[in-house]
Amino acid sequence: MFDLDSVPPLRGPRPEGAERVRRRPPAATAEGVGRRSMLGGVIAAGTTAGLVAVGVFSPARKALAASGPGTTGWTPGTYTHGLTPGYYDIYSKCPSYAESHNCSPGCGPSTVDPNACRTSGKYRGYHKSGVSDPGQYKLRPNECYGSKYDGWIWHYANPCGDCPTSVTWRCHDGWTKSATGTWYKSICRWAYACS
Repeated sequence: MFDLDSVPPLRGPRPEGAERVRRRPPAATAEGVGRRSMLGGVIAAGTTAGLVAVGVFSPARKALAASGPGTTGWTPGTYTHGLTPGYYDIYSKCPSYAESHNCSPGCGPSTVDPNACRTSGKYRGYHKSGVSDPGQYKLRPNECYGSKYDGWIWHYANPCGDCPTSVTWRCHDGWTKSATGTWYKSICRWAYACS
């Protein structure tokens, strides 16, 4: 029968003559990894594969494209970086996610808003700002390509709109206020060069 006095206490002093219990993880065997480590690795790999399969993680993208559809034989020209540092710094290449775009949209993934572009003055062809149009437009400084730029250049080496052979767009990021009063990300797409 079971005797309560034979159960060792969980707290208090150790009974006389009892060995000290040492809890250590099992050592790796000569065959390699311990059973628990192996099981943990399998569970982690399976969880990751499952999350990728259901689309929790986006697929990896290629690094910045040096070429792509519509850029064959084209080399970016020199481009004057920024009118005001932190607001008008333009990356001189096309980001990799837009390399497969054709004539339109050319800029993205935010909404291309032709009304968001300034049409005169020093900042002609750039996104309208809170200075030029208070309460209606704002700039998004350093939100493009690694939080370093405010826009980028996108080139399409085929006929596009009024350009018979090629077009180079300057895409500049900003915010536009909707009719309901909410702000949404927008892009001023300006024909920087047309041939």
